[in-house]
Amino acid sequence: MKTSIALAALLIAGAVSAPVLASDSSFDNDWYVTQLQQKGVNAIQAYEGAPGEIRAVVQTADGKQIFQYFNDETLAPIGANPGTNSRVMSKLDTGAKVQGPQVTDSLLEDHFFD
Repeated sequence: MKTSIALAALLIAGAVSAPVLASDSSFDNDWYVTQLQQKGVNAIQAYEGAPGEIRAVVQTADGKQIFQYFNDETLAPIGANPGTNSRVMSKLDTGAKVQGPQVTDSLLEDHFFD
């Protein structure tokens, strides 16, 4: 009898404490929103992003809401894909356009032994 009461009390204590432990998060949405607003960003909501970044919902001047990404320590804006090194290539980067060889012979004729 005593063991069943102790077991029931243990189960009830576990059921009550589980939601409290599950809601323990170190991400403070309100803090990030306030810090971004102090930097001049019209942030409405902030979410955890990839490691080292946060994702914020920002309201633009025309009323649209967009996602923007920020460094989680410095709150400096970062691109949506910071891992790539992409840029627009110019003719200086790709070199002069070279025209391929002109084929004047017919491909239907066999000139192997000529």
